[in-house]
Amino acid sequence: MNEKVDFTAIPAEILADIRKRAKVEWPDDREWQEDFITVETKGYAAFQAMDFSEAALVRDDIITQAMECFESWEERASHAETEIDAYAEIAMTAPNDIPADVINKMKQDIATEADWFAMQLDSLRGAIDGYRYVRDIREKVGPIRELLVRMEGIIGKECYNGNIQNYSSWGEWEGEGRSFRYPVTFIQNGAEVKRRTSYSDLAHEELVTGYYKFGANELSIYRALMQIIDMLETEYGFVRPEARD
Repeated sequence: MNEKVDFTAIPAEILADIRKRAKVEWPDDREWQEDFITVETKGYAAFQAMDFSEAALVRDDIITQAMECFESWEERASHAETEIDAYAEIAMTAPNDIPADVINKMKQDIATEADWFAMQLDSLRGAIDGYRYVRDIREKVGPIRELLVRMEGIIGKECYNGNIQNYSSWGEWEGEGRSFRYPVTFIQNGAEVKRRTSYSDLAHEELVTGYYKFGANELSIYRALMQIIDMLETEYGFVRPEARD
C-alpha cells in the first residue's frame, strides 16, 4: 500500500534518524512505522527540491526557520512552501486603490512584527483592510458628520429618570424625576472615552464607534444613525450634503 521510495537518494544518517523516530513514535506497529518512514522520506526529498526562486533573497532564513522550529521533514517542507508563497505574495501586493508609499510603509512595519512571512502576510492583509475601512468611513462620514452629531445630541438629551430625588441647594425636596444628557462612549486610540459634548477632536472613524452603555448592554448610536440616513436616502429621497449643488 505504501508508495515506493528511493531510499538510495536519502543520506544514510538522515534515513537512520527517520527510522529511529519511527520506532519511537510507533514502537509496536510496524505498518505505521513504514508509513511514517515513507512520509518523512518524501518530506525530505520535497524539502531538498524546494524551489526558492521567488524567495531567493530569504532562502537561508526560511531554511533556518524550518530546521529550528520543526523536527519533521514533512513539516519543514510544508513550512518552506508556505513561507515562499507568502514572501512572493507580499512582494507582489500593490493594490491600485492604495498609494504606493502607503503600501511600502505597511510592508516595512510588518517586517518588524514577525519573522515568519505567513504571519507578515496576515498583518499586511489586516493593514490593507484597516486602511480601506478608515478611508471609506471618512468619505462617508465627513459630509454628514454635523448631521450625525446633531441627531445624536437630540436623542441623548431625551433621557429621563423618574427615580431621581431632587433637592434644592438649601435642602428642600423639589420632587422626583429628572431629565439628563446620556453620555456617549467612544473608542479613541484603543481606549474608551466618555463624552457628553465636544467631539471635535475625534476622527471620523472614532466618532462612529460612539455607543450608549447600559450596564452590560450597548447601543451603537452612531452606526444606527448612519443606517437611518442610508434608509432615508434609499427609501425617502434624502440627498446627502455631498450630492447637493
